[in-house]
Amino acid sequence: MSDGTQRPDSSRLESIPSEPIAPSSEMTTAELAQVMQVVMRFGTLMLRCGTVSFRVEEAMRQVALTFGIERLDAFTTLTGITASAHRGAMHYTQVARIHTIGVNMSRLSDVEFLSQHIPHDATPSSLMLALDKIEAKPPLYSPRLIILAVAIACGAFAGLNGGSAPEFMAAMVASGIGQGIRMRLSRRYLNPIAITVICAAIATLLCHFALKALLWVGWIPQIPDSAFLAAVLFLVPGMPLVTAALDLVRLDLISGMTRVVYALLLLVGGAFGMMLGMSLVGLSLS
Repeated sequence: MSDGTQRPDSSRLESIPSEPIAPSSEMTTAELAQVMQVVMRFGTLMLRCGTVSFRVEEAMRQVALTFGIERLDAFTTLTGITASAHRGAMHYTQVARIHTIGVNMSRLSDVEFLSQHIPHDATPSSLMLALDKIEAKPPLYSPRLIILAVAIACGAFAGLNGGSAPEFMAAMVASGIGQGIRMRLSRRYLNPIAITVICAAIATLLCHFALKALLWVGWIPQIPDSAFLAAVLFLVPGMPLVTAALDLVRLDLISGMTRVVYALLLLVGGAFGMMLGMSLVGLSLS
């Protein structure tokens, strides 16, 4: 999975000495470039995990200072990082683009911990290997457990909206299947807005059919409305909205506004998908 960072080839890795780069030692252009590739790798991994821009930049600066970089100027947005490292008369600038956006707090914690506890004998190549291990770690929770948790949460939301046991069951089934489809589509690196539209439409249709079945067996007298919103609750972009607010509070205006626009696009996509699903079965929005 590409994260937009230019990773070094094996020949350049072998050119890096096994000894750590001391802050007071002379640094060649190749070594400066190698350090920047490690710094950018930290940044792109954290950004792909869904964290705020200032945490990404702080971790990058910590890694850069460890390897003797005198100053690191970094500019982070939702989908890219531009950073320039300075040491003496030398400077090196690199740009990385983020193609996949998600939320992974477990991986974020590991990467941030590594940035704050870099071994004194670490080399750029050893940190690259450590980041490879972090990226290769399996998810903290299994897909089945995530789907079950999402389904229960959405069903409970239907109950909070005044729904009874049938609405809870309909919302739980619809959101669980919708989350499963969402996870499968995300692994194919499809557009997140398109995924939101598709999953919202599917969850709405499944919720309608589940309620129809309950109506047919006589469990409910009519199809209620409370279950439909609960069925698409898993598509609400909570993390982008929170990180957008944090960026705006810290006056990272470009990053914050980008996250706001991204979250609004997801919300509009979810609403459009829900309208599409309801129109296919002849339901009215009123």
